[in-house]
Amino acid sequence: MGRFSEWVSLGEAAQIIGVHPATIRNWAEQGELPFRRTPGGHRRFRRSDLQQWLAAHRVIQPGDAQVIVQSALGRARFEIGDRQHLASQEWYDRLNPATRETMRQQGLRLMDTLVDYLANPGHEAGLKPAYEIGLTYGKLLHQQGLTLSHALQGYFYFVDFLLDSVLQLSTTNTQRPTINWGDLLHQINSFTRQTLLGMVTIYEQSGERPT
Repeated sequence: MGRFSEWVSLGEAAQIIGVHPATIRNWAEQGELPFRRTPGGHRRFRRSDLQQWLAAHRVIQPGDAQVIVQSALGRARFEIGDRQHLASQEWYDRLNPATRETMRQQGLRLMDTLVDYLANPGHEAGLKPAYEIGLTYGKLLHQQGLTLSHALQGYFYFVDFLLDSVLQLSTTNTQRPTINWGDLLHQINSFTRQTLLGMVTIYEQSGERPT
């Protein structure tokens, strides 16, 4: 398939929309994104359909300030998928393989929902998924016997990486000098804070308090 073909692969569609390939697959199966299959059974998406979907859903598009932040989210997604690097973290070493995989999937989901929130900042309903993912994190980590201290180490590991990525982009990108990076960081903080609150809620319900 040529580089500028109208029909693109699942991975290319995910890059255009700005979400994880699994999200594109789910949307396709639910009928939200039209696609066709190759003789080999692979999904192909038409660029024009993807652009129409972007316009209708107000997801980050080229030219918007958030598309730069999306580059940072891409780095964060890569970090979440880097199991070898995660294995060096004490809190991660305490998790069994099944929980590690669930945590990885939840992390990817968190990145996708953050993209959605940045496309519609200020909408309180967009913060609900962050809180719900935090509840899931809390349940998983508490069931594995991790203390709140270890749970917080895991939380800050990902959040610090995300914020550092955005800060690095703010100092190296010169294409759009009018972007208000402070506002973008505030939006990201509002979102990730809900994840933290959800996670801590589970530990409070269990009777554990920060030490």
